[in-house]
Amino acid sequence: MLGTVVSCFICLTSIAVTAISGLVIFFAKLIFIDNEKNRLKKILNRKKNEREEEFARLRSLYKLEAEQQNVISLSWDDLIEKLQKRELTATQVLQAYIGKALEVSEKCNPITDFIPQAHVWAEELDNLNHVKGPLHGVPFCVKDDTNVIGMDTTHGYVKRLYKPATESSVIVKVLQDLGAIPFCKTNVPQTVFTYGSDNLIFGTTTNSHNPKLSPGGSSSGTGALVGAGGSLFGTGTDIAGSLRIPAHFNGVSSIKPTLGRVGSKGHVSSLPNVIGVEIVFGIIAQNPTIVGAVSKLMLENQRQTVHDPLALPIQWSTDAFESKKKLRIGYFTSLPYFPTMGDSGDMVIKAKEALESLGHTLVPFQMPDAYNYMKIFGKFVLADQARHFKECWKGEEVANGVKLVWIGSKIPLWGQKIVSRILMSRIFPFLHSSRTAIMFGAGAATSTELMDAMGQKDEIIDQITTEWENLKLDSLICNVFPFPAPILDAPGMLPSNQKNFILNFILQLD
Repeated sequence: MLGTVVSCFICLTSIAVTAISGLVIFFAKLIFIDNEKNRLKKILNRKKNEREEEFARLRSLYKLEAEQQNVISLSWDDLIEKLQKRELTATQVLQAYIGKALEVSEKCNPITDFIPQAHVWAEELDNLNHVKGPLHGVPFCVKDDTNVIGMDTTHGYVKRLYKPATESSVIVKVLQDLGAIPFCKTNVPQTVFTYGSDNLIFGTTTNSHNPKLSPGGSSSGTGALVGAGGSLFGTGTDIAGSLRIPAHFNGVSSIKPTLGRVGSKGHVSSLPNVIGVEIVFGIIAQNPTIVGAVSKLMLENQRQTVHDPLALPIQWSTDAFESKKKLRIGYFTSLPYFPTMGDSGDMVIKAKEALESLGHTLVPFQMPDAYNYMKIFGKFVLADQARHFKECWKGEEVANGVKLVWIGSKIPLWGQKIVSRILMSRIFPFLHSSRTAIMFGAGAATSTELMDAMGQKDEIIDQITTEWENLKLDSLICNVFPFPAPILDAPGMLPSNQKNFILNFILQLD
């Protein structure tokens, strides 16, 4: 009897201790989270005040007078010529573009920070007795996720403020080797994993032509700044359209380079351990001529390998770029997963007709099942069940543009699978959406599932390359996105995982 009482007492004591320990841990976490929120709030307020003061100081120094307007109005070729002949100094051009960028900032808010060191770099160029390179004195902007020495790389997270990079990225180093000057960093959506444009530190970037519309993303700030004339070109990054979508929405130009073509060292990834997809660096510029000119200069003479031995040492092919050969080009106008809207499909047909008028041959191209490769993409990017994002969001206020993603991250895997089944079924017709259902519970849950996804990816690549070879194609054209720039809040209502990836997913696999 006594033994039973003792056992019961020990059992009850153990339960009580466990319950108390659980309560202590629970309240300790609440206190920690509250303290972390307060700490980050102080940092955020400090940064906002400093940024506002710095922009006001620069506005008092750099006015767009007639002299500066003349610099801004120069074409690419004329500006290069005047800098090469030393008819303009690097400092004059930098001051003119800072003035223009400040004017643009009041219109569409594309800039996170101006780079103080830019003035020093301009003076160093002016003090040389020779031009440093073919881009001597040309200012350019840099996307937030790309390191510039002495500057923060935030991804829109407050916790990453006041942690400046100790070294610039390869693309910045190469452009500086050519004589160009990085003069500001540009805005991105929080997480850098959406085609939106807002975060709690720097606010919302709007379209360069209409403040009610989205500028696209995730290279939001670069697209908007270049689109508004505040920079001739800037850097961006791209997995599934983050260079091309902002260029499309802002009416400027870009191209996604082949994987490995531009060195990625110095880039801070939004998903650092993701498997199956990789990011590339590229350029957004005011027109295709500038995209081509800057790309050529970056890629020739193996300039990148000096800074990144992993960059592919493939020379720029002038013969291929300037070739007059008549091409055989495939085309498609839409995909079942996310059909084009409005006249977006018509634009491909107009491009087809224009190319045919130049003597090229255009043939229809059949893409594999888009639903299938969206499932595979989801297995890769959601394999950690949003663990990385949730870690980044700790103590942070979540930006409007990613709140649906944040809510989704709170649903456990089993719950997501239930949601997916509900959306796939027609029991509740008003909820039915096979497109949305694909992305719930999509992440690979086991290493076997992840390895199977890699095999499925290879099968898709094989299907596309086989079709390409059978049609004897030189190139392929399609839509950048299924519609033009939507209203500003649309990216938050339509998560980035439901973009029309078209070849965005496929091209990064080659």
